[in-house]
Amino acid sequence: MYNSLKKVNRNSIKQEIYDQVKYSLFNNELPLNEFITEVELSNLLDVSRTPVREAMNELVLEQLMIFKPRKGYKVNTFTNHEIDQIFLLRESLEIACVPFLVEVITDKHILDLQTIIEHQSIAAEKNDYYTFMLLDKEFHTYLMEIIEFKLFLKSYNVQHDLSILIGTQGLKSQGRMLDVLDEHNKILKALSTKNTDAIITSMKSHLEKSMRAFKVK
Repeated sequence: MYNSLKKVNRNSIKQEIYDQVKYSLFNNELPLNEFITEVELSNLLDVSRTPVREAMNELVLEQLMIFKPRKGYKVNTFTNHEIDQIFLLRESLEIACVPFLVEVITDKHILDLQTIIEHQSIAAEKNDYYTFMLLDKEFHTYLMEIIEFKLFLKSYNVQHDLSILIGTQGLKSQGRMLDVLDEHNKILKALSTKNTDAIITSMKSHLEKSMRAFKVK
């Protein structure tokens, strides 16, 4: 009797909460200037407070949320100086990969990157900012996967998630999606020729334009 019932993995509950809140964050569904408490979140998600606290603490550690005692959790926002730092770290990591990329990138890798850009184009047509930004992350992280820079990826994922958090606002306010597609295509063209200087130039230009679009005017 009840043989099909298994213990619920508490970590899976935490992960589901984490994923749902992160989706709301990246889709601009949480008000920027309002706090939400553990009690409110546990009621909304119909779960206990413990996995909510664990999931939210993880988002705080990733700097996607901030926590204030007696107030709760709030979406993190960034100054222009902090945005400069995020993109400086991204540029440092991405440019460092270029010499290794030109040695191993293949036609299949180029086709994979082209597919990501095509999916981004579809997302842009639908004004699907969330999917567009996730595909943006996939495009950039794939370059590190090609050269198996797993240690780089751990640091890079955090920085790119911060970019996504501020990026959807930049895309909406500046109409950046079509420009990003053009910039990704220029990076792809440079990669296909294995021209190191052209790759670095196109990457730096892309990151500089994204940084300017995301900054508070």
